[in-house]
Amino acid sequence: MRVLLIGAGSVGQVYGWYLQNAGVEVHFYVKEKYAEEARNGFVLYPPKHKTPVRFRPNGVVTSAEAVGANPWDYVWLCIASPALSGVWFPALAAATPGSTWVSLLPGLRDRERVCAVVPPERVMFGLIAFSAWHAPLTDEALPEPGMAWWCPPMNPSLFEGAPSLIDPMIAALKKGGCPAAKGDVKAMTARGSAVLGALVGAMECGGWTFSGLREDRWVSLAARVMKQALVISCAEAGISPGPAGWLASPSALRVATRLTRFVTPMDFEVFLKVHFSKVGEQTLMGMEELVRAGERRQLPVDAIQDLVWELRHARQIVN
Repeated sequence: MRVLLIGAGSVGQVYGWYLQNAGVEVHFYVKEKYAEEARNGFVLYPPKHKTPVRFRPNGVVTSAEAVGANPWDYVWLCIASPALSGVWFPALAAATPGSTWVSLLPGLRDRERVCAVVPPERVMFGLIAFSAWHAPLTDEALPEPGMAWWCPPMNPSLFEGAPSLIDPMIAALKKGGCPAAKGDVKAMTARGSAVLGALVGAMECGGWTFSGLREDRWVSLAARVMKQALVISCAEAGISPGPAGWLASPSALRVATRLTRFVTPMDFEVFLKVHFSKVGEQTLMGMEELVRAGERRQLPVDAIQDLVWELRHARQIVN
């Protein structure tokens, strides 16, 4: 199996390592300015590893021409949603006419955007089920910096699509040590993105701390946004909010943010700040898409609009 991963960030490195462990030939597609770093390889700290491991991809390409010169079984989108609008996407889709594309993008309209370029019968969808960070995240004592990650128990990476597409990939990931399974990615993404977007957005407004988020102003806004986002996102997906709705209250959010230190092996507060600061435009884009979808369905969006305004205001002050 030959796989091309678009993007060599945390998602690409983790899935690339698992796939290479399974004997898959792993290549990265990156911008030219990142090519040398990718060719040199990466330092990784897989779960439960006390010492770092080296991950060097089998190859790195930087142009649609180079992509088209080779056959690829799978092409993975390991990028943030805003990057999908680049001209590179149609060029790479045209250069890989026989490949299966794997979309990990969480946005409300990302499925449509991907399938508008790649034929739907050649697309499978995935849900990232790990948290990765550039270690040391805080004061960890490590031999050298590298990418670390955590796979929550009983929470495999889920994949959805035609069995002929997803079965070989799930088998490869499992062989490489990655928990993976079939699942309702559409439903899980709809609920998860609504909950996480509200939480992260309000946390940014509260200064990227859980104590700031727990202040009445921000925890109340987060709960209001979460309720509206769940209704809109789930309506778009044709599902019910399900058990995710229990978090949409100030008291539940206060309890959940206090419990994280007992559940996660890393400082989850710092992790959220580091990770979501990098993909801030994706968070804002997701909120704005929810507003448009809610208005189209004549559903309440005032809380989401308030959060969008607060995020833009906070970023202007910082900038």
